[in-house]
Order: sequence, then structure tokens, then C-alpha cells
Amino acid sequence: MRPRSSPRKYVRYSASVQTDNGAGDGTLFDLSATGCRMQSTIPLAPGSYLALHIEAPETESPVAVEVSVVRWHKDNQFGIEFLRYAEGVREQVTDLIEGREAPVISNQPVEAELTLSTIAA
Repeated sequence: MRPRSSPRKYVRYSASVQTDNGAGDGTLFDLSATGCRMQSTIPLAPGSYLALHIEAPETESPVAVEVSVVRWHKDNQFGIEFLRYAEGVREQVTDLIEGREAPVISNQPVEAELTLSTIAA
């Protein structure tokens, strides 16, 4: 058995998943920067790919893991490996695990405000 590559923290967060076969909700446990354990009635087989949105009370908006894969399944629980995060989300997950205040990551594009000033001649 291989030792874990990153520390994990027991949590109890609501989460939603989106797969090619539909969507559903569940509860996320044992969060780490590389994955989690999730409980759900959604039928997910090992090798299934999904998008995961984690509803952590420490964050203003859901934490989005863009691509994840199911590594194991037993009863109604799944081991999920995170493969690709939305920008800045890995840091948010690490902050949740380490108990730090999670930074706010906006999904809105940043718009710069341009101002023109008069040039004196």
C-alpha cells in the first residue's frame, strides 16, 4: 500500500457533481489537495470523470474542481482524485485543509477601468 502524498482533513461539505450521464449531490469527506472521499447515491464507477463543486462554509462561492476521476467505489462512497482545478482553486483547497482563511476567488473576469487625463500644453 502506497503512503498518502498529501495531508487530508476530515470535513463534511455538501458537494455537487456533473458527469456525462447527469448531475447529482452528495457529501464530501476526507479532503486533501489531491482528492477526497464522497458519499452519494449517484452511480459512479471507477474511471468515471466528473466536475465537482464543493460548498465549503469558509468560502463565498463553491470551490470548483474542473476535472476529477473516481478511483474507487464501495457501497455509496467514492474515492475521487482531483485532476484539474479552476484557476486559484488548488490554493483554496490547501487553505481549507490547513485551516487558513480561504481567499475569495471570483469567477468573473477582471475589467480594468480606463481613465483619460488632459495633458497640459
